[in-house]
Amino acid sequence: MRKAGGESSSLADDLKTKLRVAPKQLAILKDKVTMIMATSPVKSNPSTKLLHHTMKSIRVYCQGTEDIRKIIVCDGYSTLDESHTKGVARRGRRITDDKAKDYKEYLSRIKKLIEEKDRDFANAEMLILPKLHGFGLAMKEALKLVETPYVYVTQHDRAFDRKATPLRDLVKLLDNEEKVNYVGYLTERQLNYANRMISQHNLKIPPEKLQGLHVIPLIHFLDSMHLARKSLWQYMFDTGTIRIRDFPEHTFGNVQRWDILNNGLEKFAKYGTYLLWNQNACVRHVNGRTFLGEKERTEKGYPADQFFVRLCEEVEKADQAASSTKTKDR
Repeated sequence: MRKAGGESSSLADDLKTKLRVAPKQLAILKDKVTMIMATSPVKSNPSTKLLHHTMKSIRVYCQGTEDIRKIIVCDGYSTLDESHTKGVARRGRRITDDKAKDYKEYLSRIKKLIEEKDRDFANAEMLILPKLHGFGLAMKEALKLVETPYVYVTQHDRAFDRKATPLRDLVKLLDNEEKVNYVGYLTERQLNYANRMISQHNLKIPPEKLQGLHVIPLIHFLDSMHLARKSLWQYMFDTGTIRIRDFPEHTFGNVQRWDILNNGLEKFAKYGTYLLWNQNACVRHVNGRTFLGEKERTEKGYPADQFFVRLCEEVEKADQAASSTKTKDR
């Protein structure tokens, strides 16, 4: 485990210079990509099932992620007396002493999963932040440990629910298209993105095909699961738009959107944020406040979550295939 520390970067004078430094053509994915997984206190603590299911979905549904380095950045919190919990904003991360104990136990269990070399936590390490940061500034701390040109960004409540575009294909896109700084996976909410831009802003955004992938310019940076240049994230922090408890899509994303809507689509070129446009909405939001593992759902008489049923089926198929391969090799 590592503790947070380091100095913040200064304001970038030239966005193009900051973002257009092409990475070296490295040999393997682990030399190009680092995953940053963000986690924080949730109702289901000390259980690790929310995080574990998300990590498993990434391993099973996104080929190429198992061998890359993974930094699990664990946000801090501030405590609150039990009698003053009512009306406190959830995103403030103010939790009771009992919930703080649950969160500490949660972190201990993550550490154990890593030490026991659980396959879903392969090549993972923890960065435990000593105080409350919020998603944006937690990412800033984690980024200080990243040595690769690209970052694969996700959160404990964003999981794949079907096969996703392999990591190698996204890396190929960024390797060969300097204009692309970010490529996000599609969610159900974004399926009507192009139509919404026309109806709300009279803005027609044409899709493109780059390196064999169908993509569309995204005028508003989104926090959801994506691969980005490390330099894009560094630039966002340099703008000073991201502060404690902020989500970049609510701050930097709004600045980007305003810039493009008020100054024309030609301004998009300096951001280079794209969305996979293959109609494969493969990412879903798992509500951390109401999340229950399969055992808890059964005990409460709830029906099985079909997402986890499919995930378990995919794991079983993958394990059977791996076992069959080993048998043939003997």
